[in-house]
Amino acid sequence: MSKLSTVKGTKDLLGDEIFAYDKICEIFSNICKFLGYEKISTPILEHSDVFLKSLGVTSDIISKEMYSFTDQGGDNLVLRPEGTAAISRALITNSLQENLVQKYFYLGPMFRRERPQSGRLRQFHQIGIEFLGKNNFLNDVEVIMIAEKLIVLLDLKKKVHLEINTLGNTSSRREYLKVLVKFLKKNESELSNESKRRLKTNPLRILDSKDPKDIKIRECAPRIFEYLDKESKDFFEKTLDGLKKLKINFILNPFLVRGLDYYNHTTFEYITNDKKSQNAILAGGRYDGLVKSLGGNDIGGVGWAAGIERIVLNAKRFEEEKNLISFFATSEKFNTNLLNLINELKLVESISVNFISSGNLKKKFSKANKLNSKGCIILGEDEWKEKNLIWKDFRSGTQEVFPANDIQNFISKIFFS
Repeated sequence: MSKLSTVKGTKDLLGDEIFAYDKICEIFSNICKFLGYEKISTPILEHSDVFLKSLGVTSDIISKEMYSFTDQGGDNLVLRPEGTAAISRALITNSLQENLVQKYFYLGPMFRRERPQSGRLRQFHQIGIEFLGKNNFLNDVEVIMIAEKLIVLLDLKKKVHLEINTLGNTSSRREYLKVLVKFLKKNESELSNESKRRLKTNPLRILDSKDPKDIKIRECAPRIFEYLDKESKDFFEKTLDGLKKLKINFILNPFLVRGLDYYNHTTFEYITNDKKSQNAILAGGRYDGLVKSLGGNDIGGVGWAAGIERIVLNAKRFEEEKNLISFFATSEKFNTNLLNLINELKLVESISVNFISSGNLKKKFSKANKLNSKGCIILGEDEWKEKNLIWKDFRSGTQEVFPANDIQNFISKIFFS
C-alpha cells in the first residue's frame, strides 16, 4: 500500500510552524481589536456568483485558479479564493450595511489552484482587514497605518517596502484604458503570449507582468497619473499626504494595478526587497462599488490581505517557550490519584503538563527528559502517606517535597516567583 500524502499544494501545519502561524494571528488580532475592528468569519464554501460578479470573469482567479464545482443539490459552489468579496456578501446577508462601525478583520484558509511554490500553496492562509463606509481618503490611510504597525511588530521593516499607486475613479480608469490599449496594440507583436491574451481580456494586468519582454514595453507606456480627473488626483494626493504625516515611507509605482476588477483609486503592496517574482507579502486597495455589484448599497470600501505563509518565510523565527512539567507516580497503582490532582489544576498560561502513566522509574525520567520537561512532579509511595509530592527540577538538579494540597501555588512559584 502506497504511503498516504497531502493533496498537491497543501501541507500539514505542526510544531514551531503552527506556533508561528498562531503568533502572527495573535499579533494581528491584537492590533485590530485595539483599533476598533470586529472579527468576522465567512464560510469556506460560497456560491460562485459572489466571486463571478465581483472579481471579473477575466481575472486570473476566475479564469484559471478558482476551485469551483456543482454539488449534489445542483448548487454552483466555490472554495473561498479571497476574503473581500466574501465579507461584502456577508455585509448584505446579515443586514450590516447601516451599521455605524463597518470595520472588520478576518483570518483563515483560502484556495486557489496555482502552481505550488515557496510561499504560494493551493490552500494558503490569509489575515486581512476591510473598512467599509464613505469614500474617505482617511480610511485608506488608516488601513495602511495598520499594515505598517503589523510590519513593524513582526520585525519586517528592514526586509520590505511599501509601493503605492492609484487607478483613479471609474471614469479616469476608463479614459486611461483607451490610451493604454491603443499603445499596447501598436506593440502587440513584442508582447509575451500571456499579455497578448490579456490585451483582449484584461489589459491593465499587462502593466503588472513579470515577463522581461513586457517590462521593456511598459517602460514606454502612458502613465495613469496623466489621465486622472480632479477628484482622483485630490483623493490620491490627500492619501499620500496622510502617509507622509504619519511618517510612513512609500514608493510610487505606476505599474501597480492589482489583478481584480473591483479595485479603484488606491492600490498598494508591501514588497520584499529581494528580486523574487512572488515577493508581495501584503496587498490591498480601495473597492468602491463592490457591495453594490453584489446587490447591496452603494458604499465604499478599502482593505488589505496578507499571506501568512509568506510572512513566515520572511519574519523572525517564532519559537514557543514551553514550560512543561511531567507528572508520574513511582507505582502505577497511584496513577488515578495523580490524574485526579492534574484534573483539579487550574489552567495557567505558558505552562503545560504531561502525564506519564507507564514504564519503570528510569524510563519515566528518560521520557520526561526527551520531552524537554523543566522538571517532574512525582507521587512517591512514602511521601503520599503524608499527602506530599516530590518536585525534581531538571534545570538546577534540586529536589524538594511539598504538600499536595498546595500544588497550584507551588507550580506558580516555580515559574513566576
